[in-house]
Amino acid sequence: MPEALPGWAARVPLGIARARLVAITRRGVGMTLASAAFWLAVAGVARFAGLDPTPLGVCFLVGGALVYPAGWLCNRAFGGDLTARGSELRGLVGALTVGQMLGWPLLVALLWLRTDLVAFALAASLGAHFLPYGWLYRAPAYHALGVASVATGAALQAGATSVANVAIPAAMAALYLAAGIVVWRQNRRDAADARISASAC
Repeated sequence: MPEALPGWAARVPLGIARARLVAITRRGVGMTLASAAFWLAVAGVARFAGLDPTPLGVCFLVGGALVYPAGWLCNRAFGGDLTARGSELRGLVGALTVGQMLGWPLLVALLWLRTDLVAFALAASLGAHFLPYGWLYRAPAYHALGVASVATGAALQAGATSVANVAIPAAMAALYLAAGIVVWRQNRRDAADARISASAC
């Protein structure tokens, strides 16, 4: 039986490898939804802690330690493997993940030196990493999330400085949730398209 791939796999650069990656990872939708919960938790802590670096540091430490395994488990529930095991593009996915984690030392420095910029820095760094995933996964929602994260974070940091530490995480939670829902729907459409393509062969 032919491999079940969506129709777009034959029309885009590296289409077959990317479609297989999508099938394996489910576009990391579980991680995106877990990250929405992380952002909501950050907004809640910031609402009561203000710019006190100690509770914020604990929140980032605990949240950062939990969001990755939580995202992995959530993604498994959607049938995906965040490690991209079996994909030709696994090395690239791993490099993007490590690149994202290398930004955390900057956040630690800001936490102690410029606590008021931590939420914006995190929104910008995490948002930017969605752009290559948008291409890899052929997921316009991730392109939109990447751009919206940086633009929204910058606008709130500049225009609502006094509440930015709460407003930015709250906005990110909403953006991540919206992107996660759109990507989940896209996964369902791709799965239906793949079944149709396989049955037509």
